[in-house]
Amino acid sequence: MLNGRSALIVEEEFLIALDIQRMLENLNVGQTLFARSVAEAEQLVSSSPDIGLAIIEVHLDNTDAARLAERLSAAGVPVVLTTADMAIRRGFSTLPNLPVVIKPMPEDIMASAIEQALAAHR
Repeated sequence: MLNGRSALIVEEEFLIALDIQRMLENLNVGQTLFARSVAEAEQLVSSSPDIGLAIIEVHLDNTDAARLAERLSAAGVPVVLTTADMAIRRGFSTLPNLPVVIKPMPEDIMASAIEQALAAHR
């Protein structure tokens, strides 16, 4: 599905990021970049302009992550949002068209969200 695309994972919890990476490997990801914060992600984006997919953890109280997702999506990068915040279940209000995966993340749900994000940027 990913055909060797690079992926950016923005996730505070390293073990969760590794689990996401494992899911992406099953979908034929290329290089995987990890960021534990939006600031780290911004640095990676500026030094790696060929990001083919971004998976970004969001919280209602973290508008920086939402702004990063909005910028990447506007730049043509497929974005999937992840969250443990049940209030975001129907989508982040400023990003209504991005797929949202609620934690814990079953692999089939994540794959479906990635497919939806990729289709939106074809």
